[in-house]
Amino acid sequence: MYEANQIAFRTQGKTILDGISLQVMPGAFTAIVGPNGAGKSTLLKVMAHEHRSSQGTVSINGQDIGSYTPRELAHVRAVLPQSTTVQFTFTVEQVVALGRHGRRALPTEDRAVCEAVMTVTGTLAFRDRQYQTLSGGEKQRVQLARVLAQMWDETVYPRYILLDEPTSSLDIAQQQYIFHLARTVCRRNIGVMAIVHDLNQAVQYADTLYFLRDGQVVANGPAGEVFTKSNIEETFRCRVNLYRDPVTGHPYIIPASDPAERFIAVGK
Repeated sequence: MYEANQIAFRTQGKTILDGISLQVMPGAFTAIVGPNGAGKSTLLKVMAHEHRSSQGTVSINGQDIGSYTPRELAHVRAVLPQSTTVQFTFTVEQVVALGRHGRRALPTEDRAVCEAVMTVTGTLAFRDRQYQTLSGGEKQRVQLARVLAQMWDETVYPRYILLDEPTSSLDIAQQQYIFHLARTVCRRNIGVMAIVHDLNQAVQYADTLYFLRDGQVVANGPAGEVFTKSNIEETFRCRVNLYRDPVTGHPYIIPASDPAERFIAVGK
């Protein structure tokens, strides 16, 4: 289990995270949702050990994250940030292969893993193209393949992938493909935590949902149970109508149609 316990983060006199506790279970997809400025990306960076929290602890598989060496940490968690810059003229395959750095595997094993993750992310067909020539969505999928290459090996211990808005540059079909892939990856004893902006996609694919606002958890639990009109309106301060798909039973929302009634005043 990947666990944050009573995490607080403060910078320049401002509290960004205020006593957040969160659990990412192996084999499950956990989605984090909330308005802009809620602290979602900061929470991910604290969990990834990129930021040091002002208080609280983060542990992976029962071990404090600070006790891992960089190499050990790279073997149990991988991170896909919102944006990644590649300055060199690497091919797609070379970028994906960066995820194998430090694995100490045979070259044939590394190549097999890279081919496997490029296949599942739909990037194998342009493996020899220069990364800089790709579209934004293609680059996003290549970076996801790189992260998967880092965690793809079968192990006796659970591994985890942290995704910060993984579908931000993708069209709706590609968004569904990536979320479906995230759920599929969980079958490899991998826990996935993703920051998601599309609430309807989040409830459709996630096992667990966390609603964040102002650096605190508003609600959390099984996605189908906590995806309620009251939780959504409290978190986003935006009035919504909630429906259920008559075929799948998945809940979904549509913002209130009357602009005058759309936003909820603070404290109401």
